[in-house]
Amino acid sequence: MHLVLGLVGSIVAGALIALLLVQGSHAINQESARRAAGSLVWTATATDLATPLDGTTCTRLAVLDGVAAAGGQSSTGLPELSAFPGGQPLPLTGLTPGAAQVFAPRAPWAATTVGADLAALNEVGDGSWLIDQEGARAQQVTAVISQAPIGALTSSVVVPIAPDAPLDACWIRMNPAAVAYGHDILATAYPDGVAAVAPFVRQQAGDVPPAQVWKRTVDQQPWLLAAAAVAAAAALALWARRTDLAVYRTFGTPRSAVVMLVVIENTLALAPAPAAGTLLGVLAHAMVTGSGALPALVVTAVAQAVAATLTALLIGVGLTIAATRGNVTDILRDR
Repeated sequence: MHLVLGLVGSIVAGALIALLLVQGSHAINQESARRAAGSLVWTATATDLATPLDGTTCTRLAVLDGVAAAGGQSSTGLPELSAFPGGQPLPLTGLTPGAAQVFAPRAPWAATTVGADLAALNEVGDGSWLIDQEGARAQQVTAVISQAPIGALTSSVVVPIAPDAPLDACWIRMNPAAVAYGHDILATAYPDGVAAVAPFVRQQAGDVPPAQVWKRTVDQQPWLLAAAAVAAAAALALWARRTDLAVYRTFGTPRSAVVMLVVIENTLALAPAPAAGTLLGVLAHAMVTGSGALPALVVTAVAQAVAATLTALLIGVGLTIAATRGNVTDILRDR
C-alpha cells in the first residue's frame, strides 16, 4: 500500500511540477524575447519632416517616474565621416545622450559607437578614429553594439548630438510596471498632432502575456492535481496510523472524535504546502511580469489552493470513516 500511494503521489506531483515548469518557462522566454525586441519602448515620430520634434522635451522625459531611458534620433546636421582619408562616407545616426540606452541598456552614454554588422566589414571597430572631410581625426569609436532591435545601432555609426537638437523621432523605454503609460507620456509631451505615437513592438496574434499564460494554466484546473497529491499524502498518513485509530476505537472513543482528530492533524500537516505553493506562484508571476501581483490573480490563486486543500481534507475524512468502520480486531492484528 505504501508503495502504491508513493507511486501515485510521485506521478501526480511530477505532472503538476512539469506543468508549472513548462508554462513558467514559456512565459519567461517569451517575455524576455519581447523585451529584447523593444516591447517596453514607445516611439513618437514627427508627422511632418519640416517640423522636427523638440529635443529638450524628449531628453527631459528620462526624469519622469516609470521612464527608464529616453532619447531621440536625428538624421540632419550630421558631419561626413569616413574610416580612412579619402574613404566613402560612413552611414551615421545621430542620437541624443541616453537614446542608445533605450534599446541597448549597456551601451555607453553619449559616445560614438559602431554596430556589429558594420564592424564586420573590418573598416571600423572599437578604438577606430573616424576621419572628417579634411582628413583629420574627428571622433573615436569607443564601443561595438552587437545586439539591438533597430538597425540604427547595429548597422551604422552612432554619433552623439546635443540634447536640444531637433529630432526625427523620440523614444522612451518604460519600466515594466508602467509600460501602459508610455502613450500618454509621449502624447502629452508632443500634443496637437505634432508626433505620431505608437509602441515599438505591437502585440502579435500569437503572443500571450505572462499573466494570460498563468491564467491558461489556472483554467486547466491544477487544483485537481494538487488535491490528488495532498489526498495521497493524507491517505499514506492514515494508513500508517490505522492501528492507532483502532486503539482509540477500542477504548471507546467515538467515531466522530476520531474523524475530527484526523481532520485537525491533516489540516496542520497538509495545509502549509498549498499555502506555500500559492505564495511562490504569486511571487513568480510578479517577478516575471515586473508589474507586481495582480489582485484578480491573487484571488484566483488563493481560491485554487483552498479548493485543493478542502478537497483533500474531504477525501481524508472519507478515508478515515472507512478505516474506522472495519473490524477493530482485524486492524489490531495487522500491526
